[in-house]
Amino acid sequence: MRTCFTAIAAAVMTSSCATSAPKHPAPVVASTPEPAAQVAKAYPAAPTPEVTGEEIEGSVLPDATEPRVLLGMSLDGKPVYLSDFKSKVVIASYWASWCPPCWTELQQLQEIHAEYTSRDVVIVAINFGEVRAAIDGFLKQQQKPLRFTILSDRTRQQSAAQGVGVVPTTLVFDAAGEVSRRYTGIFGFSAQKIRGDIDRLLRNRG
Repeated sequence: MRTCFTAIAAAVMTSSCATSAPKHPAPVVASTPEPAAQVAKAYPAAPTPEVTGEEIEGSVLPDATEPRVLLGMSLDGKPVYLSDFKSKVVIASYWASWCPPCWTELQQLQEIHAEYTSRDVVIVAINFGEVRAAIDGFLKQQQKPLRFTILSDRTRQQSAAQGVGVVPTTLVFDAAGEVSRRYTGIFGFSAQKIRGDIDRLLRNRG
């Protein structure tokens, strides 16, 4: 029984960073993330299609104005809503400082941000449950500063509301506020795919 449990635990750790921090030098870590199962129990999320890196047909968020979709809190404590970016393509990346794959994805998103900064594209990085000290420590240690919007979801409640239970997870919202594509875990995501999503959604805007 112990051998079976160990094998299952190893498989989970290779697919995402959802359950615990790796034994890897990382920026300031002020807290140990709760297991994803506990997060889902504490903040039950509405069922979402089991799709990774594929277009989600008919997956529509609640109306952007009623109720307003809260993405997270800015680092100065102000709520940031999806409707703040009305009519824009929004890339929302959920991350944590203890998640090595997140580090790579954030740097790739910074390159994309620089390429599309003059167009109607917004990139937001939403921290998954860490305290401010951990977020600040991580940002200060980046060799290439992240110039896009950084948000915090300390309770993970807003993440759960979007069906996010593991990091990294990236959601692509079209200009109407619909989830066009979802990338979950370390598989499927690539900068090339995100660029393709953005170009397609910009072309298809009504």
